[in-house]
Amino acid sequence: MFQVYAGLDLFRGRVARLVRGRPEGAIFYPGSAEEYAGRWVEEGADWLHVVDLDAALGAGDNLDTTAKIAQNVKIPVQVGGGVRSLERAWRLVDAGVKRVIISSMYFRDRMGARALLGALGPGRVAVSLDVDAGGYVVVAGWVERTGSRLGEAVEQAIRDGFTTIMVTNVSRDGTLLGIDTELLQQIPQHSRQHIVVAGGVTTAEDVLVLRKMGFAGAVLGRALYEGFLDLKKVRHALALEGG
Repeated sequence: MFQVYAGLDLFRGRVARLVRGRPEGAIFYPGSAEEYAGRWVEEGADWLHVVDLDAALGAGDNLDTTAKIAQNVKIPVQVGGGVRSLERAWRLVDAGVKRVIISSMYFRDRMGARALLGALGPGRVAVSLDVDAGGYVVVAGWVERTGSRLGEAVEQAIRDGFTTIMVTNVSRDGTLLGIDTELLQQIPQHSRQHIVVAGGVTTAEDVLVLRKMGFAGAVLGRALYEGFLDLKKVRHALALEGG
């Protein structure tokens, strides 16, 4: 069943959104992370998708806040950002996180990533493929382009045993420009059941298109916080369309 993920990005201890991953252009939102988490749960999110931007940037972390959220909401929480070691992953799991997300680790330490997958199981680890407008996977805060194309990277991750793969279009992330269906077409149809799409999801129609394309879910971020998307209406639209 198609699942809706409510994004919750933590930066400098506050709820924020970055545009195309650039910290200098951070948009901060009033209210606590716990308040937003409770709101998205009540409005019908299936998952909370927490990104610790401070950890991703190597500038501390938001583990205490993440733990409070994971231990007090009624839906599962997945966390990404700075998960580059087994130790960091286990700390998140011990804090109550249902699933950890790795990105750079998968490309820089593939053996370690596979060891983490073996230790926690495929239900507890996801790999995030962050992709630029040209369809290449980027790492290290989205500034370093790898030689891997999106479709190839997806197939490799599935062969390695990952059953949940996050795909973020970094050129659309935080922009409110809508999804790039042409880029997403690079993902083979038979693999889309494993893919949760992020980056540019702006309207209920974007969500419906992703489901019709065969993807497993969508991450709703800035559009939720700025009123372009109403989570209850998204749930209603999905129900009307049969899922």
